[in-house]
Amino acid sequence: MRCICFTLLLVCVGAGTVQGQTDRLYPTEGEAVIGRTKSLGKNEIVMSVGGKDQTFTPSDVTRILFQGDPAELTRGRELVLEGQYQQAFDELKKIDVAKLSREMIKADAEFYLADVQGQLALSGQGDLGAATKNVIGFVQAHPDSWHFYAATRLLGDLAKAIGNYDKAAQFYGYLGKSPSRELQIESVYQIGMIKLLQNELDPALEALSKVAGLKPSSAGERRLQTFAKAGIAVITAKQGQGKEALDMVNDLIVQLNPTDTQAAAAIYNAQGASYQALGDDEGALLAYLHTQLSYSTHAAEHVEALKQLVELWNKVGKPDRAAQARGELQQRYPGLSG
Repeated sequence: MRCICFTLLLVCVGAGTVQGQTDRLYPTEGEAVIGRTKSLGKNEIVMSVGGKDQTFTPSDVTRILFQGDPAELTRGRELVLEGQYQQAFDELKKIDVAKLSREMIKADAEFYLADVQGQLALSGQGDLGAATKNVIGFVQAHPDSWHFYAATRLLGDLAKAIGNYDKAAQFYGYLGKSPSRELQIESVYQIGMIKLLQNELDPALEALSKVAGLKPSSAGERRLQTFAKAGIAVITAKQGQGKEALDMVNDLIVQLNPTDTQAAAAIYNAQGASYQALGDDEGALLAYLHTQLSYSTHAAEHVEALKQLVELWNKVGKPDRAAQARGELQQRYPGLSG
């Protein structure tokens, strides 16, 4: 009898331990970590796993599933990761945040809801100002959230889309304060691209050259270098060196990862700028058409291509094609076509 009771006690204790370790953290590399979330901060996440603390840098974590998550939040997170923002919003807006059981879950729900509305606005399907207000509200309410750097990047993207380049640079600057080397590099890249949009070519070139000249230590850093090199090609074209810019772009095309469609869109837009610098309108048309027809899922690059095509079709004497490009721009991106 004593043996049976002792066995039952062990089972109960074991079951309690397992039940207490039901949060799941998914790192960018490796298996999911199951444990209890002790703390969530913008620079560090601490999980208790088997009675021992493990720390993670937030930028190295894709998502956390918390014990007590509503099904709508679980589905919404997955849809966000898949880039299905409208479907994610449809799920997340069903959540009654006030009724959620843990503050961590409430904060997660609030972030993803603000995030999807921001992403929809960036694709032209929402109000950029309202989306910005939502994300700022989240950051103010949760200044040490593990989503802090994702939120400030989003604020940079929104400010850039609005045309408030000084604010965009300020928001992107926060990425440089992250403990993540990749985010620090991204900060330099993003600020360089803001300088390019402001036509401040020398500081833009200085920033992007820093990124392009680094020795990358991850796939993410190599990707940032590709974008930086595409930006440098655009700067070179704007400086009137079309042939040199085109040579840079052609090198990038040879090395292009065929699965990275956003990088491809940026590169072909840079090719279009290079041909424009050479006075080759036909070549520029073909480059921007490549982005229009093959990479339309990336709003910023697609919008840029469509805007250039409106001008180029008129230049080559095809106003009907220019009207088609303008119509696509206004229909697909009503919030970004100005």
